[in-house]
Amino acid sequence: MPTIEFTCYDSETVKNFRPVLAKDVSPDWWKQMKVQSSQGTVKTQTLRSCPAMDDWLKSGWLLVANRDMTITAGYRKEMDEDTNIFATANDLKGYASPSHGSHQFDGVFEYFGTDAPIKDAFKMRNPWNIVTPAGYSCFYLDPFLFQNKYFATWQGIIDTDKFNANMDNAQIIFYPKVDHGFTILKGTPLCQIIPYKREVWNASYIQYDHETFQRNRSTITTNLNHESMDEWNRKKGFSEQERADTGKTGAYRKGSYWNPKGRFYSEETPPPECPFHVSEDKSAPEEIQLELPIGDNDGS
Repeated sequence: MPTIEFTCYDSETVKNFRPVLAKDVSPDWWKQMKVQSSQGTVKTQTLRSCPAMDDWLKSGWLLVANRDMTITAGYRKEMDEDTNIFATANDLKGYASPSHGSHQFDGVFEYFGTDAPIKDAFKMRNPWNIVTPAGYSCFYLDPFLFQNKYFATWQGIIDTDKFNANMDNAQIIFYPKVDHGFTILKGTPLCQIIPYKREVWNASYIQYDHETFQRNRSTITTNLNHESMDEWNRKKGFSEQERADTGKTGAYRKGSYWNPKGRFYSEETPPPECPFHVSEDKSAPEEIQLELPIGDNDGS
């Protein structure tokens, strides 16, 4: 089992703000949403029933803000015209980092379009550096479905098996969604980290005939080793109307197609070198209770 290592140099952060398993934290609106929704007299499934959404939401870890962070908006006359407003990190006590103005994109990329007042990204060094085994990289992603109304996390891939000395990969880039200063509250999800193994892939492009499509509708005639969703949907309780009437989810969940991805990420068996490992002469840190902010951050 590969191990992802989150390393930092701050004891308070290790104790109270270590990365959180994404499967343990979901937006309030997601948890409150029902699988079925009524639109007048018509019942339909919501995205809460979608396994693909569920898998992405519960994959990897979330890096969270370990303090309230004030983000200010201002001008940069020395670099751009006065009409360009820039969001800059302020008073982050060592976590601030250079911003990324539109000139770095040669003017071809505008996060909010050409008429937007903000043409800058702000950047910060979060307290966690990441180390993965040889051959493994990490996706750095905007926390899925959290929809922060003040900023979006710029996404990318880092080879955390090599670029990982000290705080090499601890930087996160954000794009503001507003033209004024605001506060990122302590506990706010900043970035979703999903490790993956680098592999060489080849692609093939195949055109099947209509006869193959018909054969795949039944395990009696198909060469596949499992029932198709088409076949599952024809079973009692899986037709579109019956699913709506009974509140059941579709065949994707009930069949053998879906392997919930949250189970691939665990903290149950830490390796001996992990600071949270219980040895014979050391006690594990007290249980961490992380309370994420309720609702949106307040602007300031």
